[in-house]
Amino acid sequence: MFEQTIETSATPHITITECLGNLVVLGSEERRITLRLRNGADDVTLEREGETLTLVARAGCRLTCPPGTTLTVRTVTGNLRVEGVESTVAIGTVHGNVDLRGVGPTTLEQVFSNLNVRKVAGNLEAQITRGNARLRRVEGPLSLGQVDGNLVAEGLQGGLAAEQVRGNVRLGPPFSPGLTYRLSANGNLTVRLPADASLRLALRAAGRVRSRVPGLVLEKAEGETRGILGAGEASLEAQVGGNVYLRPVEGFEFDFMADLEGLGAQIEAHIAEAMAELDTRLEESLSRIDSEGIRHRVERAAERVRRQAEREAERARLRAER
Repeated sequence: MFEQTIETSATPHITITECLGNLVVLGSEERRITLRLRNGADDVTLEREGETLTLVARAGCRLTCPPGTTLTVRTVTGNLRVEGVESTVAIGTVHGNVDLRGVGPTTLEQVFSNLNVRKVAGNLEAQITRGNARLRRVEGPLSLGQVDGNLVAEGLQGGLAAEQVRGNVRLGPPFSPGLTYRLSANGNLTVRLPADASLRLALRAAGRVRSRVPGLVLEKAEGETRGILGAGEASLEAQVGGNVYLRPVEGFEFDFMADLEGLGAQIEAHIAEAMAELDTRLEESLSRIDSEGIRHRVERAAERVRRQAEREAERARLRAER
């Protein structure tokens, strides 16, 4: 295992050109950058110019840095986890899952698996997500280009623009006054609405629009279903290839016909989050093991666990459908 510590200021700039494995970047209150690599020093290239650090990691890598770090990650062949980095985060291509927690304004070009986000202090832009996207507490504008799986989002304080979701969408409050929540999805849309919502609805659905929200009157004109809650200060505009289900937040109950389509998305999102956490913990554990033989045995055992989890997830989805 290789480890190196570099003293720095509270606001360094870090660019990770390439990581051939899983990458974990954690914010720490200490004014230093600590790099841990599973393999030896030969698997890392590190350059420093003032407060700018550039590195290439040819193995799984774990990095701790000050919260004010400006972070750029260009390519990761495994999973990426970034937590507690409160300045700007720019991500290029990640071939595994992306897990973001407590980060600053973030841009993401492409993730080939799932995107899991908890708390972004600013805007979030993700151009292409090949798997599912699960997003919570985005304080600034949220822009999603393409999501090939399902989308689950709540706590979007800065509005939403989702150009193309190939699966189902589940959307929760808040719906901030003066902002627009706009989306297009091939599947179904389920929206949870609080009693004090101030929202104007404009919905185009190939299927039906069903509502259980007290006081919401829907009218259909020119192929569009419209309705107003409260003063209609926020706007929800959606075009979906399936059905739209409008449900109150208070007393929200499981509706078999409405929510069966979204159950698979929940299962997949939970599995993806659990597997990302497993990969992170495995990476941390392997970094403390010196024996190459032991590391290989642990990796093989972890791979068996992954395959078993995937089989269990598939069985769970089939049971839910039945």
